[in-house]
Amino acid sequence: MPVKMFDCWPKRVVSYPGAIKDLGEIVKGMGKNRVIVFTDSVMKDFPLITNVINDLKNQGLNASLFADIGPNPVVDMVHKAVDYMKQEEPDIIVAIGGGSPMDAAKAANVVYTHGGHVTEYDIAIGGITKITPKLLPMIAIPTTAGTGSEVTYVGVITDTEKQVKFGVLSPLLLADVAILDAEVTATMPPKLTAYTGLDALTHCIESYTAITGFPPADAFALHGIRMIARSLRTAVKDGNNLKAREDMLVASMMGGTAFSLNGLGACHAMAHQLSAFFNTPHGLANAMLLTRVMRFNMSSNPQKFADIAEAMGADIKGLTVEQAAEKAIEMVQQLCDEFEVPKYLDDIGATKDEIPALVERAMMDNPITTNPRPVSAEDVTKLFEESFKN
Repeated sequence: MPVKMFDCWPKRVVSYPGAIKDLGEIVKGMGKNRVIVFTDSVMKDFPLITNVINDLKNQGLNASLFADIGPNPVVDMVHKAVDYMKQEEPDIIVAIGGGSPMDAAKAANVVYTHGGHVTEYDIAIGGITKITPKLLPMIAIPTTAGTGSEVTYVGVITDTEKQVKFGVLSPLLLADVAILDAEVTATMPPKLTAYTGLDALTHCIESYTAITGFPPADAFALHGIRMIARSLRTAVKDGNNLKAREDMLVASMMGGTAFSLNGLGACHAMAHQLSAFFNTPHGLANAMLLTRVMRFNMSSNPQKFADIAEAMGADIKGLTVEQAAEKAIEMVQQLCDEFEVPKYLDDIGATKDEIPALVERAMMDNPITTNPRPVSAEDVTKLFEESFKN
């Protein structure tokens, strides 16, 4: 029997409405003073960010801001952040936003404390062995409920020259504190709420069906699916419903924890390439591919897909396992249709001529290794081809 080792549980999770107001006390409690806040270029002037910076300064802390981060962070952004960190000399990192600021902060932390170029820490070339405990402590505060990056140990960066995403990965990159504050997500627009929520659902589904099958991670993933099924629609329709917002934040965190332990699957391996080639938002890319990949994988373990259907609220009494599993696909597709997720890749500017390159990169992407059903290049080619109109 293969030996399995799991050491990627969250270190500390703080979860209650208004928790961000206690950030200064948390920083002081960790014995730190020089704070660098990472956020993205859109959020930098939001009251949320300016209030955080002012609150930290009013509490006697030295606070600086780095916000030159766009969606799908790239190599250049990481190194600009490192240059700024050398100037400010922080002793703690606070990342506020979606997955992009958190991923950029993790990667910048590695380069700032270890030197070199960020591509040297690519997991695919053994970068994990170069990362040591001398990293700065980090606090992660998600403003979207989707990526789970606040409790994951990987920063995903795009190399624009090679048109490829790579992971800077190590259990040492787990945030020291994750702050889940439903009030922070209340102003998230409906479309972003939908896409990030579907991203969280994809994390839960892929980690639950992944070949690894670590039971505690399975439990996190399955309950995450239940919470998303009961709360995502409400969060989209009524952004001020803090109970729904809190459900989505916690479910996203559970999905992040689950896939840190179990891994993901072919949907993520393919979606990463859409972001790298066409700058497709990650949640949208996952949502567009999810049901096709679920159908491909269903035969590997129909019972798990039946479990997903039941967790999403389907009445599966009297159905065969295969019929119940089919319900899971139907219910996910129904959500995608309600949120007007485009059905075909043509609709987001993707082109079929790139399929060979997309397939080549997807087959090298780490999530493909934990897909529940063995995947060949021919399989991925067919899945991509089916995702275009003709």
